[in-house]
Amino acid sequence: MAGFGGAYGQTPFTPATGPACKNQSKEGFGLWTCPGPAGYVVRFADEGNIVSLTIAPKRAIEKVQGPTAQWRGAGKAFGDKVQWIMRAGVPRAAVIRTWSRVGDDEREVQELSVFAVNGEKACLFGAVEIHTDKANEAALARAAQAAEVGCPEK
Repeated sequence: MAGFGGAYGQTPFTPATGPACKNQSKEGFGLWTCPGPAGYVVRFADEGNIVSLTIAPKRAIEKVQGPTAQWRGAGKAFGDKVQWIMRAGVPRAAVIRTWSRVGDDEREVQELSVFAVNGEKACLFGAVEIHTDKANEAALARAAQAAEVGCPEK
């Protein structure tokens, strides 16, 4: 069996926290931006019960209209790293572990969230519940699909 590198092209990992990230947090509001591959960044925001992330080229991150995804955060809210799916040296999809609260009972759900990346635009493409059998493989397969399909046109 070929490794994921062969089936999915390059899948580099970048940090979602730590010294490589630029921290712009203020009292009661977490905000930090971490470098991704090929000039892309991921901006994370944590307002307490609402969290969000935005994926864009670094040069465009300040101009993006609204976050790529936003949800009711739980637990850590974000995993420690982002896995990227590259096509011709350009990010076309990303996977990150996320924690959220869902339903009337506000149960905590941990997922591998999959994002499609279309140049300056990114979107939530899907998610794989972390307790799914072979969740990592399923998320990578979904990310490979996201890299081909991209975000829906509005």
